[in-house]
Amino acid sequence: MTWLLLLVIGVALLLAFANGANDNGKGVATLIGSGTLSLRAAVWLAAGATLAGSVAALWLAGNLAARFSGKGIVEPELVANVAFPLCIGLAAAVTVLLATRLGMPVSTTHALVGAMVGIGASAGALHWQTAAVVLFLPLLASPLASAALAAVAYVVFRFTRKQLGVGHQLCV
Repeated sequence: MTWLLLLVIGVALLLAFANGANDNGKGVATLIGSGTLSLRAAVWLAAGATLAGSVAALWLAGNLAARFSGKGIVEPELVANVAFPLCIGLAAAVTVLLATRLGMPVSTTHALVGAMVGIGASAGALHWQTAAVVLFLPLLASPLASAALAAVAYVVFRFTRKQLGVGHQLCV
């Protein structure tokens, strides 16, 4: 049983590494490019923020893995198989690392969802209707909702700025 625990920890660390390798570069590049921080300071800040985010995630989302287990989306026999979460984590990590290395945009969440759907479908154990409602619709709707909210916020803030007499050259 110890080897299985080590394998789970290894896959989790690989996925965390892949996620950090992909996401930290965005913030570091911005800080260095703007001249706000030196390379060394920006990397240390990214490492510290990643560590703080990891601790916060453990504290705030302790049951996230249970929610994202595939229960109801794939057959219970597949969810109960210890290879299922290991394969999901490994597939997502490889996807994120490969996309990062190739300079392609990637989302770790989408990689995890894609791995779960791909493994479930290849095993013939995917509940397509549940996956559509629980996974696909929220992933499609969230960017649209975000764009709509941003458009409304822009109009409200522009109107407020004009009512307050704040010009383009002034900082709010």
